[in-house]
Amino acid sequence: MDIIEIEQDGQKYSAEYVLDENVITVLCNSGQESTHLGGMSEEATARTLLRTLIRKGNIEPIATE
Repeated sequence: MDIIEIEQDGQKYSAEYVLDENVITVLCNSGQESTHLGGMSEEATARTLLRTLIRKGNIEPIATE
């Protein structure tokens, strides 16, 4: 598994992702999103899926200091 981190609306988010048989899955405590890996890179696809989890409210931002 790898980790993807993004910043959206001033908040930082982090999730694990895995690529298995050309399907990328981003995992968080409250859900997951998967899609076939298309023409984008693994990381770009993982970022898109993480944004979907954020939009659905399935992931909380990372606590900042």
